[in-house]
Amino acid sequence: MFEQAVLAERFERLLLKQQQAARAYAELLKGLEDPQLRHQFDQIHRDKQRHVRLSERLLEIMP
Repeated sequence: MFEQAVLAERFERLLLKQQQAARAYAELLKGLEDPQLRHQFDQIHRDKQRHVRLSERLLEIMP
């Protein structure tokens, strides 16, 4: 049980960091005009959003 609690806490911290990163990339995208940079940052932003969803799912399936 203790190990599961520690693991859940780590996933919650991971989720928070992923959410913060996704918000940061969304903010950066607002100010970018260069199409190549926008594309790269948009890809990173979408990756971070996927990481958020994966972290949320991991927390859902933990006993």
